[in-house]
Amino acid sequence: MIGELPKGVDPRVLEDHLLGLGMKSRIDRRPDGGSVVWIINEDHVDRARGELQAYLAAPDDPRFRSSAPKASEARKAEARRDREFRKNYREAGDLWGAPTFRHRPVTVLTVAIAVVVYLLQQTEYEPQVVYWLGFFDWRNGFPDDRPRLGLTDVLNGQVWRLLTPAFLHFSPLHILFNCWWVMILGTAIERLRGSWKLLLMIVGAAALSNLVEYEYMERLHAAPTEVTRFYTFGGLSGVNYALFGYVWMMGELHPEEGLRIDSRNTVLLLGWLVLCFTGALGPIANAAHLGGLAVGMALGWMKY
Repeated sequence: MIGELPKGVDPRVLEDHLLGLGMKSRIDRRPDGGSVVWIINEDHVDRARGELQAYLAAPDDPRFRSSAPKASEARKAEARRDREFRKNYREAGDLWGAPTFRHRPVTVLTVAIAVVVYLLQQTEYEPQVVYWLGFFDWRNGFPDDRPRLGLTDVLNGQVWRLLTPAFLHFSPLHILFNCWWVMILGTAIERLRGSWKLLLMIVGAAALSNLVEYEYMERLHAAPTEVTRFYTFGGLSGVNYALFGYVWMMGELHPEEGLRIDSRNTVLLLGWLVLCFTGALGPIANAAHLGGLAVGMALGWMKY
């Protein structure tokens, strides 16, 4: 509360004036005919209180009534944003049903590729699958002994290795967890932001998170008791954390776009991120998780 208006002083004039200055207020009527004035944003309290005192001192000053057109435009703009949010939010809600393939082709194909690759890993072709889709080809020797270390295969033209480790998974829980979140987050993004944007996000997040994991291995991972400091890694987790970071930031910074994630899921995914760092779940590509999260949050901040 920033003050009160006595009976006979029109509160709507003050409300319009404050709104025209970019300060939202709320007016509560009192039984005696007076009004109580509240300001929505605490950062505006001091300035709004000054305007209230000026209005009380000279309620007939023309400058207070001249704000009515600006206030009207501000209300119309807010109504448009609210309609757009409600429209988008309904679409986002619809995805939890069962959107058809036509509405989320990139999401479905991403999950389908991961599942096919995982099934192949359960066959006699598992070594060949990992050799061809992993970040480096172990058949050519330890990455430590190669001319450009673990980047040798990529720099020799096998650029698909920047992306394909994302489709390798090493346990039923690993593939189920990742595909579940791709379906949830990918569908939301694809339906509201488009298939091309999601495709570019997945490709970019996969490549960057894989590179971050590689850089961690090369520069920070020390394994003095082992033959090599490099290891095979894979999974859509880096992509998932990018999608999560994107939806999270879009909901926080651009809520009118209708993309948001429930606070409980936010806590769950951030808690899982921390739990993975403890080592309790075994070897985890934590650097890829962090790299993906950073990419997604940056894209959300930029309203990509």
